[in-house]
Amino acid sequence: MRYALRTRQCMLVAVGAAYIFVLAWFNRQPIPTTALLHESDSKLKLRTTGSSHLGTKNKDMHWLEPLRYLPPSDTRAGGATDFDAGLLHIRLHTEFRTAQARQPLGGLLKVYRKPLGFAAGGSEDEWELLFVDRLPGPAKLAYLDRTRLRQPAGQHAARRLAVLYYVADKETMAYATRIYDLESLHRADYFDAAVARVGARWWELGSDAEAAVLAGVAAEHGLCPDDQLRLADSAYAGAHFRRCVGRAGLRLRSVDVGLPGAQDVIEFSLRGSTLLYSRLNDVVRFRVVELDLEPELSGGFAQTLGPDVSEYLRDTGRQTFLAQLHSTRPGSSMDVFLAHGSTASDTFYFSFELLQNTTLAKRWIHEDVKRYRLPVHQQFSGLSRDELRLVNDPPLVDQVGLTSVFYFKATDVIVVVDTEWFRDHGSANVTQLQRVRESRPPYISTLNSPVAVNMTLDESGALLAMTTVDDELFIFARAHASSTTRILDYRRYFRTPRLMPWVATEPVSSVDSLEEGETDMFNWQLRLTWQPSALLPVRWDDGLGSPDSPFPNTQRFIPRPHHHSTTTCLRFLHFDPAQLGAKGPDQLSAKGPDAVVRILALSAAGRLRMWELDSHEQSPHILWPFITEHWGLMFILAAVVSCCVYNERRWG
Repeated sequence: MRYALRTRQCMLVAVGAAYIFVLAWFNRQPIPTTALLHESDSKLKLRTTGSSHLGTKNKDMHWLEPLRYLPPSDTRAGGATDFDAGLLHIRLHTEFRTAQARQPLGGLLKVYRKPLGFAAGGSEDEWELLFVDRLPGPAKLAYLDRTRLRQPAGQHAARRLAVLYYVADKETMAYATRIYDLESLHRADYFDAAVARVGARWWELGSDAEAAVLAGVAAEHGLCPDDQLRLADSAYAGAHFRRCVGRAGLRLRSVDVGLPGAQDVIEFSLRGSTLLYSRLNDVVRFRVVELDLEPELSGGFAQTLGPDVSEYLRDTGRQTFLAQLHSTRPGSSMDVFLAHGSTASDTFYFSFELLQNTTLAKRWIHEDVKRYRLPVHQQFSGLSRDELRLVNDPPLVDQVGLTSVFYFKATDVIVVVDTEWFRDHGSANVTQLQRVRESRPPYISTLNSPVAVNMTLDESGALLAMTTVDDELFIFARAHASSTTRILDYRRYFRTPRLMPWVATEPVSSVDSLEEGETDMFNWQLRLTWQPSALLPVRWDDGLGSPDSPFPNTQRFIPRPHHHSTTTCLRFLHFDPAQLGAKGPDQLSAKGPDAVVRILALSAAGRLRMWELDSHEQSPHILWPFITEHWGLMFILAAVVSCCVYNERRWG
């Protein structure tokens, strides 16, 4: 009897273990895992701006950018990061409280620099504050243009950050944009004279008694206090403060350009010297401002109107976005990619469209690319709170060279648009097209809610990285075989000007898209993944709280506030092996054997993670990752099996 009892108990345990193993086997990750090469120490983090200094609608924006690129050569493409120059971190507070009575809110932009020694296995240094700029009013939108197209003279176009802000004056609202040239880091003209007046030890001030002195030095002399001091926020909020520089005395050149009109600006993007924006209830779909930014920032512009607004376009709905594409007839036309969402009855419609003009705003041509429909019931009553948020969230957008990629959360689809030129053999005709491909990324969606919150392209347009709210990393790639008939390939904007195409023979570009279910080498394919440990404490951003939960996220078991990720931005970096002292990468690299690919992730506290894409492996573990990821299910299953075993023992 006792033998039969033990046999039944062992069978119960064995069945439970077999059930877990079968689930883990079918849930195993078939994609290789990339290697986490570096993670910042918990001491290397930036001070968080006090909530009392931020507006109620403040939104922090972050960018990571290499300070400089290496010049192209016969053995090196033009997208390699200059290892010796370092890394820039740009942080923007859209609403920052000031001491000004008439303008109590403004935007605050901070720029930091860090050496890249950690990318070669060395120690990581702290962030160095370069300068702080306070905008005259709250920032509403911002857009970083890093297309870096090669100019006719042979040099690459400058990277520029455009920040749209508004200033209220009695009953009117004025909009303007401040444009920073990321290639123009220089020593401030007043720095040496200001240090001579104040003294070289101004940086060491920091006691409560010296708060007024710090504020005066920042406002009158333009010298920043130590940004790690909590008193620094009070100095930045001073009534007479405008800008200041750190100990290096460096800053970026900038210019303010006022936008005509007083209606609310709802869409905004910058490409080269062309600013594209649209206003609420405007008589035209969008407006185009051609800025006079060469050879230096001057602030002049000429405006062009977009197509007239129809009743269909007037209802901008949700998920609406405008983006400039590289025109297939540069200098004489413009291509605009429009993502448009609207609601009719109980259905949410979402579509992609291409707008082109032939003689610069004389005639606009409209072409539908794709359309989706999502049942939402009356007044969105059929959607949960999470699904409603996804419908309202703007898409993730990134543009590099002649490639633009968009991730739309409501439809869970990645759309990539490439500008292409072709010339047939034996023919002088040049065919131009906008190649549109859509991909539904695997593993990005959990249950029925997309959770990708960050996205970035590499310089070649052939690698794509995404992170989720749980800080999981997904890296996509697509094949790009060279062709003798293709004038430009995926690295075309790094080539010499003589390889740029002739004037196309068609007045507008055609759209090359695939039917539903079709794929080719231009679609995204998931190649690498990475996810943090599910059981170990999360040291990645352990000092970060949120308005919904003021407690730090020190354990993965503590539920995070919804749609809150500790990763704020991503950035691919391509290094020259001669500088990095490493071997060339494998086939996942978009630059061939002469570049080493790294990807960086930045947390809100300024801490970094770096992954090496050149070495990866298929995880040999199947059971343990499944147990740690589904620990709740394991607990319930263990409890059920334990109860059954106890019941058998009791009745036995």
